[in-house]
Amino acid sequence: MLFPLALSAQQIKIGTYTFPDGAEYQGEMFKGKPWGQGTTVFKNGDTHQGQYVKGRREGKGIYQFADGEKYDGDWTADQQNGFGTYFFANNNKYVGLWYRDYQQGQGTMYYFNGDVYKGNWFQDKREGEGTYTYATGDSYVGMWKGDKKNGKGTFVWSDGNKYEGYWKDNLMNGKGTYSYASGDVYSGDWVNNLPHGRGIYHFNNGDKYEGNYVKGERSGEGIFTFINGNKYVGNFKNGEQNGEGTFIWKNGAVYVGGWRNNQPHGHGKYTMSNGDVYDGSWKAGEMDGEGILRLSDGTKFKGTFKKGKKEGYGIMEDAQGNRFEGNFHEDRKDGSFVEKDKTGKIIRKGIYKNGVITQQ
Repeated sequence: MLFPLALSAQQIKIGTYTFPDGAEYQGEMFKGKPWGQGTTVFKNGDTHQGQYVKGRREGKGIYQFADGEKYDGDWTADQQNGFGTYFFANNNKYVGLWYRDYQQGQGTMYYFNGDVYKGNWFQDKREGEGTYTYATGDSYVGMWKGDKKNGKGTFVWSDGNKYEGYWKDNLMNGKGTYSYASGDVYSGDWVNNLPHGRGIYHFNNGDKYEGNYVKGERSGEGIFTFINGNKYVGNFKNGEQNGEGTFIWKNGAVYVGGWRNNQPHGHGKYTMSNGDVYDGSWKAGEMDGEGILRLSDGTKFKGTFKKGKKEGYGIMEDAQGNRFEGNFHEDRKDGSFVEKDKTGKIIRKGIYKNGVITQQ
């Protein structure tokens, strides 16, 4: 009991006291005020049983709220102050430090659903360093502010995924690394739980992407390096090669031009490993439209393509300058034609049918 040093047992009296707010106290008293061990019943049905000094709750005490909540711990000047346990009506339980009626300092909250937070508090909110362990097996270790994950922290999911980096208001924001259970790893910028900005993604098969992200998708400029030795440098949209870009194959082939849905599309130049070169229009990964095909043996074709094959009118010229002017169908000469030598002199005229001359 907290008594003045000179206080004798004869000076302690057992009595009752009515506080200005109407609360009724019964217990040990000194000089007409609660002082020592006693119990107070408040007008709203709350009760307090514990130690008093100069009419105030001071020392150890148990405060029982009418709604079922309870505080058992230290008091200073009528306030929860020091170490104490609070039992909430929703079956949560807090065990830790208090300051002027606030959960403040180091403490542990046991949530009714099985979650547990152990760490620092400020004015009833998680703030500072702390560990939150979920009933599911997930866990977060890091900084908190305003009852939310804020600052640097690590979240580990029970399925094996892991994020190490910065948070803002419970969301991954800023620089961070996400390690997937599959073995994939993304390291870079985050906005609201999604990769957004610059980042590097290492795939578990050895592929790697380095570049821009927009709302979780590869979008903007980037470099994709394949484990097989191929490489793409250019633009992406929604995770796919879209826009202008260069693809370099391990065998030496190179495509420079437009892309759509991971395939050459639009205008582009394709230099094959054997030295052949096509410069022209593409559609869905195939030569389609107007273009020029130059073969390594000196042959050149200028005309129209469809689904990768010569289709329609075109001019074919060999290394010696001899020309064929006529129509094609599915890569074969088909229709009327004229053949000329390098001086422009007509050598032959006629009609082809499926690659065979039927009339000349």
